[in-house]
Amino acid sequence: MLDCIAMTDTGQRRGNYALWVGLLVTVLGPLSNGLIFLGFPAAAIPSISLLLPIIGVCLVLIGLLRAFRQPAVYKGKIAASLVTVVSVLLLAGSIALFWVSRHIPAEVLAAPHVGQQAPDFTLPDSSGHPVSLMQLLSGSNGSPAPKAVLLVFYRGYW
Repeated sequence: MLDCIAMTDTGQRRGNYALWVGLLVTVLGPLSNGLIFLGFPAAAIPSISLLLPIIGVCLVLIGLLRAFRQPAVYKGKIAASLVTVVSVLLLAGSIALFWVSRHIPAEVLAAPHVGQQAPDFTLPDSSGHPVSLMQLLSGSNGSPAPKAVLLVFYRGYW
């Protein structure tokens, strides 16, 4: 209490650093999704990309409380309000991206899993003749049936 009175008497106001550090930490949350492209371990990224915005919004709220509870000491009520809105929007976006990126579409659940037999299909071979998966698995021209078939999907034409 004495510090606040002494500061207002001298006219010095302190910057609200919790507000700006909180905004920086909140912005780093969505940017941390790019760490996977730099070789950072992928298992830790989901928690980092969600944890950083939560910590950042907490710091921004501390800065907002400082600006409104002690306006004589900490300046920037309008800036604190705007930074709080931006930080909360970034947190909401991070939560939405976290939710959407972990959602597994129904089509993927219906796809064959490792160890399951693939459904029969027919595709042209390299010379344009249709070949079905069952033809390959049953063997042809008196040769024994193979144990497995390797499917190679590629884009373009060779």
